[in-house]
Amino acid sequence: MFYRKTVAAALGAAAMLAALPALAADTQWTYYTYFGANDKPTQLHRAFAEDVLKASDGRLKIDVFASGELPYKSSDVLKAVATNQIQMGDAAIGSVAGDVPELNALSMPFSCTSIDKFYDKAAAVAQPYLEDVFEGKFGAVPLMQWVMPPQQLWLREPVDSIAGLKGVKARAWNREQVQMMQLLGGTGVTITPAEVIPALQRGVVDGAFTAAVPALDWKFNEVTKFGFMMNVTLAHQVATVNKAAFDALPEDLQKLLRDKAIDWAPKYREAMIEGDKTARAALKEAGMTLHDATPEEEAELRATTRSIWDDWTKQSGEKAGKMLHDVAQACE
Repeated sequence: MFYRKTVAAALGAAAMLAALPALAADTQWTYYTYFGANDKPTQLHRAFAEDVLKASDGRLKIDVFASGELPYKSSDVLKAVATNQIQMGDAAIGSVAGDVPELNALSMPFSCTSIDKFYDKAAAVAQPYLEDVFEGKFGAVPLMQWVMPPQQLWLREPVDSIAGLKGVKARAWNREQVQMMQLLGGTGVTITPAEVIPALQRGVVDGAFTAAVPALDWKFNEVTKFGFMMNVTLAHQVATVNKAAFDALPEDLQKLLRDKAIDWAPKYREAMIEGDKTARAALKEAGMTLHDATPEEEAELRATTRSIWDDWTKQSGEKAGKMLHDVAQACE
């Protein structure tokens, strides 16, 4: 599997570096991700950092820290980068939407649900918007965009239709998912990632939104029985760098870092596509029932949630509406 090969290659590179005489890096950065230490995104970030270390002949060392290893929540990442508490951060746009509401276009239900279309078109469309806001407002460089696989709804008990979601209480990770549940007759509640499994175990919530990859990583099969595969949204992530720290690098290291971001974006893409397929198969093998939304159900979901787009555009302004229009068009 590509993902395993990527991590294996990174580990091999690390072993070779370890065998060399110890040299102090010219520059050492901290890179924080809110994913867990053993989650696939964290391992990809570490493989990226090892590649940068090797390609720079040890001059740029990026230490990757996972959730719980530094005192930050996912909503803190962009501010921590902006204030140079960390030099790099894995910023989930949905989580930092309070700081950059005008960039949250991919959190609108069904605005973009294809990983391939995101990388083929939408990422390039989104980049100028990211650069304008990140650099202008936060002094941060949006180095690389990547996406988690589509968000699905995982439930403790099966439902046989969209109507079956009435009365369901689901953990949502952004405001738009809360609104979506309300429009479907249910309730969306926000709880931290660490609380999701206990909340499902105790029946505090009936279900939770997340992608298949973290659903497998977090062993959702032990606390849920049913996956309603709606492909609601892609979780839009940005590997972002403090601009002052980036500008302080020699020009050749700046170029190397940008080149490595270009090299690694397709690797994240392939790893997430493969990870999604593998996770779905593993969850089924573990006894879960996964129901792919029918074309009729998808049309109903899109129609029911379209008002969320309109509300968000009114609140976030003309630039936000333009980004949403452009991204959605790129993903058609």
